Formats: sequence, C-alpha cells, structure tokens
Amino acid sequence: MLETKAQDTLATLRERGGFFHASEYGLIEVYGADAARFLQSQTTNDVNNLLACCGQPTCLLDRKAHVLAVFDIYRRHKSFRIIAEKKQIERILAHFDEYRFADKVEFLDLTNTGEFFAIQGPEAPFAIAAAEREKAKECCEHDVTDTTIWDVPVHVFKKSVTGETGYFIWISRSRMSEFSVVAEQKLSEAGFANLDEESLETARIEAGQLKFGIDFDQEFLLPETGMEESVASYTKGCFLGQEVLARVKSQGSPSRAIVGVVSGDNCKTPFPVDSKIVSEGKEVGWIKSNAYCSALNKMIGFALVKRDWRVVGKKIDAEIADSKIDLTVSLLPFLKTESTEERAQRFYKQALALYPTEPETEVESKSVSLLRKSLRLNPTFEDAYETLGVILSKRNQLDEAIKLMEHLATINPDSVMAHTNLSVFYVQKGDKDKAEEEKAISMSIRMQLAAKEATASKQKEEESKQTRQAVMDRMNMFKQVLEIDSEDLLANYGYGSCLVELQEYSNAVPYLKKAIEVKPMHTVAYQALAKAYEGLSNRKEMVATLEQGIEVASKKGDLVPLREMQNMLASAATD
Repeated sequence: MLETKAQDTLATLRERGGFFHASEYGLIEVYGADAARFLQSQTTNDVNNLLACCGQPTCLLDRKAHVLAVFDIYRRHKSFRIIAEKKQIERILAHFDEYRFADKVEFLDLTNTGEFFAIQGPEAPFAIAAAEREKAKECCEHDVTDTTIWDVPVHVFKKSVTGETGYFIWISRSRMSEFSVVAEQKLSEAGFANLDEESLETARIEAGQLKFGIDFDQEFLLPETGMEESVASYTKGCFLGQEVLARVKSQGSPSRAIVGVVSGDNCKTPFPVDSKIVSEGKEVGWIKSNAYCSALNKMIGFALVKRDWRVVGKKIDAEIADSKIDLTVSLLPFLKTESTEERAQRFYKQALALYPTEPETEVESKSVSLLRKSLRLNPTFEDAYETLGVILSKRNQLDEAIKLMEHLATINPDSVMAHTNLSVFYVQKGDKDKAEEEKAISMSIRMQLAAKEATASKQKEEESKQTRQAVMDRMNMFKQVLEIDSEDLLANYGYGSCLVELQEYSNAVPYLKKAIEVKPMHTVAYQALAKAYEGLSNRKEMVATLEQGIEVASKKGDLVPLREMQNMLASAATD
C-alpha cells in the first residue's frame, strides 16, 4: 500500500506537479563592488558570463580540486544570491572569509530570516502564473525574481530538485505560516502532490542529481563526481583548484568516478549506501544513493566505480550486501523529463488525433482543452493557435477564433496563416470589407516572404562558400604539419575532421584511424570516424567505432562526446 502511494505521488509529480517545504536549504547574499570578480576567482563556473536574473550551478574547490561545496548562484544586478543546503553554508562562508583579503565584498547569511517553499513539476509555471499575474511572465522567464505571491512578498528562484521544472520561493519567517496555508490549499486544489521525503529522494535519483555528503564528499575530486560538465568552466581562467582540474582532464580520467547503475529484474529493494560492489571476486565499486523506480520497474542508483567497469552499457554480475544482482552502467539522468516545448507539442499532437472523432456541437471538447494547455505551456506555438482558431470557427465560436488569430498576428507579424484565417473568419461573419483587407495583408506578406527567401538563399550560398574556404585553410595548416610529422595526433585528427566537414568521407578515414592509432584514448577522433563511416553508409564500421568510442569516453568521463555517440548509436539501431 505504501509503495502504491509513493508511486502515485511520483506519477502526480511527473504529470502535474508537487510541493514541499525545502527546510534543508538556506540563502546567502553576496554584494559589494568586487562581488563579481571575487566569485569569479573562487567558484568553478563562469560568473562573468552570468547575465542579470540568471542562475547556474557551481562549486567551491580546494587547491587540490577536492569539492568543498556545491550550490546554485543567481545574479541579480549588482549582487548575487546563493542557495545551498544549510549543512554547507558555514563551510561556504568560512571559505569566502578566508580568501576575501582586500576585496570589497560582503556576505550575508539570510538563512535564519526566512524559509523556502518549493513547487516542482511540468505545471509549476501555471501555479506561479495563477498566483502572481502581474509578474507571472517575469517569474517564468527569469531565474530569480522579487515579487508578491498570494499577497506575500517573496523571492522566486528557478531551481529543480526533481528533474522537472521547479521553483524555490523564499518567504520571510514571519510570513511563512500565512503563505504555506494558502499555498498548500491552492496547490492541492490544482491537483499537485504534497511530496514527502521518500518521494523527493526517489525523484532526485531518477533525475540523476547527486547529493553532497551522501554520494560524494570533500575527499572527492570534482572529476570523480561526473558533475564537471555542468558546474565547471574550463575556459573562464584561473580559480582555486583550476590547475589540478585542468591537469586531470588533460591527462586522462580518474581511477574511480560516479556513474549511474540500473538493476536487472531481480532486485527491487534498496541497498545501504557505501555497500561494496563485488564482481568476479573483485571489488569494483561502492553503491551510493539508490531507490526503486516504478517507471522502469527496476532499482536505480549511483555508484562509485573503478575505471575499467564504468563503461556505459556494460553489464556487471555483481554481489552487493550478500545479494547477487545484475547491474548495467547507465548515463544520467535515469528518466528524461519532457521540456515545456516537448510537452506542448505532445498535447498538440493528441488534439490533432482526437479532433476528427469529436462531434462539432461539442465546443469545449478534449481536443480544445489540450490545445489550450499547449498554448499555456508555449504561448508562441503558432500551429496550436491556428488549429484552435480553425476548430472554434467550425463550432461557431468566431469571436474567440478571431481574437486568437489577431493575437497570433501580434506574436508573428509575418504569419500568413493568421491573416488568411482572419479573412475566412470575417467572411463567415459576413464582414466582406474586413475579409478583403485581411486577404490583401496575407498576399502582401507572401510577396515579402518570397523576396526574403530569395535573399536568404543567396546569403546562405555565400556563407557556405566562406565556410568551405575556412575549412580548406585549416586543412592546409594541418597538411603542413603532417609533411613534417605524419604521426602528429592533432594534425591527423584535424585534417580528417576537415575532410568529414567537406563530405570527403573515404579520404577522411585513414587520417582519423591514424589519430586513434597514435592516441587510442582520443575520444573525439572516434566520433569523427563514426561520422565518416555514416557518410559512407558503412553501418557495421560506424557501430563498431561508436562502441569503441563510447567505451573510451566512459572511462575518461568525456560526457559531451559520450552522449553524442550514444545518440548516434541509438539512431543507427532504429534505422
């Protein structure tokens, strides 16, 4: 019964949303003339490129690149705000104080002055919009907004701890009781789930979000966590721990790192954190956070695994806590949640499928409801406006259909279909003058678009010539290096990659194979070689190359090429 309740709670979160009191998090304000420069020198991500009202995840490292703290930083205009777990705040502030020196920067711990209330889920933006109409658009578009919700002054931060769209709302302690009573009532009425600790923990794991103090701690190098792709910039310049971090990246991969693991069908019970993973009599890793995932009907979790065993897709016959279990190494996250745009597209397609089956007399039908939801999710979705307008016009709701098309015309002044439909709708209303006016506007737009397309085609052709010339220039540079040293890694890879760009696939193969021969751990060479084989329609060699490249990228922790090669392999499997 309890398992079913937890599954229902998670299903509600994924389909609609959920809420909870985020009492384990606190808030820090960083301000002063040198605030940006100071944070740029201390944190791992690029603060200088962080725009106003935007946020990003980041870390503090020690000089040896061990992780001291993980948190989210938000830029207001001249000041910054940090959301961190309360247990990390003292360490963050102590580190800032230690390295402040003569910088004009101040740190204000606001943790005891307020609390966070969190709303998570695909319909979380609707909840925010319903609660705050004046700044609803700003709250949904910006990562941090100061506003009023349910008559209470708040700070709204975009932050997800479940993989879905999420918001953390900061309320002063004196107003928290008042706010939470209204929030819980309104959200419950909207069908949101009250998320308990177990549901949040499972959602966090499904979303592939590691937790400091459980999955890793201060003894871990950042590359051992697998988080560096999202929390660190390798191009921003110097910061504490940067030299060691760059050295680890350039020299290969750490001997151990955290990966995702998925069980076979023989396991549904979580294991104690830090249980040893033994395979073929060898200790190959340690299990971290893990939980039963009802969506996959399997156990999922994080594991600290040794290099030779952390290949994505690798099967491990494991023994954990005296239980035999089949494990498969997996990319994170375990569950890929729909983006707002993807969800809007899904509702739109469902509406198209339903519409032909509905009676024309049913105005507020299921298809109409789905199209309205689609537009709430994506207010610039032109196809949804047009389809909803046409359906409503056929159901004698001409006034609303006209308003929809007029709104579409303001969103996209070049929308031919907006004015074409308006012409048709006005004919239906018997207003011939307006119908002719809209028809003329539609024709004028068509002519303008035709002229633009002709100009764009010429511009594209010219850009293509310039791109080709730039590739040829790079090739000439690599060729000169190869004439001096035919074994040069970067010259072979660079020359071969240029040939792939020029679609000279057969000529590219020997150079890319040479690059791999010179350095078998050069991940991107496998990716380029796979593209060459794809261009040659040699599926067998493409798949073999991708499998080799994925193994190399997995061991090195090169997540970007790893994901791209995984996608190529998945596409090849469906062809």
